Amino acid sequence: MRNFKYKWFSGIIFIMIFIILSYGFAFVLVPKGNYSRMTMREMYSDKKDFDLVFAGASLSNRDINPYIMDKELGENTFNYAFSQQMFVGTYYSLKELFAYHKPKLIVLTVDPDNFTSKEEKPIVFLSVSLYMKSFLNKLEYYFASSQDGSYLDRLFPWRGYDVKSPLDVVNNIYGKFDSFYTDYPKPGQVEAMENNKNGYAGKGFNKVDPSSEKGTLNCDNLKLPPSNKNIGDINSKNIEYLKKISQLCKENNCELILLSTPFPTFQILRVKNYFEFDNKVAEIARGLNIEYYNYNLIKPELFKIKNDYLSDTEHLNTKGAEVFSKSLAAFLKKRQNGDDMNKYFYTQDEYYASIDYVSSAWFNWKKSDSTITLKADSLHGSKVIPEYQFVLLDSETGQEHIIRDYDKSPDFVFDSKSYKKFKIRVNARAKGSKNNEEIRHYDEDVSKTIAN
Repeated sequence: MRNFKYKWFSGIIFIMIFIILSYGFAFVLVPKGNYSRMTMREMYSDKKDFDLVFAGASLSNRDINPYIMDKELGENTFNYAFSQQMFVGTYYSLKELFAYHKPKLIVLTVDPDNFTSKEEKPIVFLSVSLYMKSFLNKLEYYFASSQDGSYLDRLFPWRGYDVKSPLDVVNNIYGKFDSFYTDYPKPGQVEAMENNKNGYAGKGFNKVDPSSEKGTLNCDNLKLPPSNKNIGDINSKNIEYLKKISQLCKENNCELILLSTPFPTFQILRVKNYFEFDNKVAEIARGLNIEYYNYNLIKPELFKIKNDYLSDTEHLNTKGAEVFSKSLAAFLKKRQNGDDMNKYFYTQDEYYASIDYVSSAWFNWKKSDSTITLKADSLHGSKVIPEYQFVLLDSETGQEHIIRDYDKSPDFVFDSKSYKKFKIRVNARAKGSKNNEEIRHYDEDVSKTIAN
């Protein structure tokens, strides 16, 4: 009997020591919480009820400026979105929010990955669940998102981090004792961040300064062959949690709409069955009695995407977010006033016809001795006739030589025996265009391969 009690006592002591060590490892090795923690803490501490909440992932927290939405709508809006979060995470995040706020409208931003993703990454779960106050909500979220088998990575957050140096450990520990971190948000902290040019700006919003090194997307030198978004890849679990989100909103007397935020034009043009997939998303939304709006198809009277609005191939920079947020506020006002919102969107044929420029260009090539056979390609609107110019960029002299001027033929054969080190550039434009801003180019160094 004594041995039995001793074993139980030893087991309990072992578990307690293991838990203490696990928390210790997490405190030392897991980096201090980033904007997700700040967003959660702001949500809990804000005494004024939110009127409008933007949920989802980075398409919300980087593309929609809540400060602009506040001014334009005269309401208290909030970005309650977390990078790479899937519908399962959004559901449990919103369960947490509804315990503290009663918004009238949730705008949930979506993209195809929300419907086709097989799992939510453990790091996404950890970035939110660690700061949830409701243990039951956290526990349900854990089991719901762990069905891919990554139970331990979600249970022991320190497993996913590699510490580069002892100094990193010291800085991490020191940072977690900083009063700015431990007491966030103290009065005035959130307001002070509104004017930040880059990074977290409060109210769940992340800014990307267009003038920073990676603040504006270079739309040249992008090789973008056609792709597909297969309807058969839609995961039933994602639809199940979208349905749960819809039901959760209804239970809290909150309206829900789905929003596809603006992407670079080439991301739409490159997907062969883009409209087929988009129509399926709209069908799913209708089946759940949810309104769905695709801002990629919005007519230019409300919004038109521009290259200098983009920070990367998916997100807007601060400039783009400002223009888009003002447009979205006007859109929501029109919707609230009972306008027929369908009239503001292109049909499939109208959309393709509206793209009157070349969105991206590239070339493929093959060689035989010194002869290079080039074949240009591009993404463009349905009424555009593209024309291509080939230029040789001499790496030794720095000179540029037009080796074939603009022509609608994408094919060109070039004899390179007179050159040793060079790049080939293709310039592409809509036929007859004189606007240099609408010329896209692509460079590739083929001389090393030829020399070998």
